Amino acid sequence: MSLPISAYTLAEVKAEITRLNTCKAPGYDLITGQILKQLPCKTTALLTLLFNCILTLSFFLVIWKYAEILMIPKPGKPPHEPTSYRPISLLPITIKLFERLFLKRISKEHDLSTLLPSHQFGFREHHSTIHQVHRI
Repeated sequence: MSLPISAYTLAEVKAEITRLNTCKAPGYDLITGQILKQLPCKTTALLTLLFNCILTLSFFLVIWKYAEILMIPKPGKPPHEPTSYRPISLLPITIKLFERLFLKRISKEHDLSTLLPSHQFGFREHHSTIHQVHRI
């Protein structure tokens, strides 16, 4: 299925960058929300062009899906057991930005309730794992 999605504007990308949380940990590329917020206008325009090229070519950079995985110890658990750690995946902030823009655009231009099955809770507002547990 091919979805015709209109191109992103510079204003959209800038608005989404201003909404980024600057306290979030960066991915393997070490680019933070604070860095994106301080980008010059020309660089933000290039980032917008890159996002639009992804839409036009239907080509996604695989490297953006690589995550840095940190193992966070659970409090009060023995450190020598693997179950004593919680894995945290840190993706690059640029892919989080693109995904947020993409979800906004696809939600605005298409009715997701007709595209997604009713039992899918991912990518839906007001649907969480708790709701899925209640459903089961």
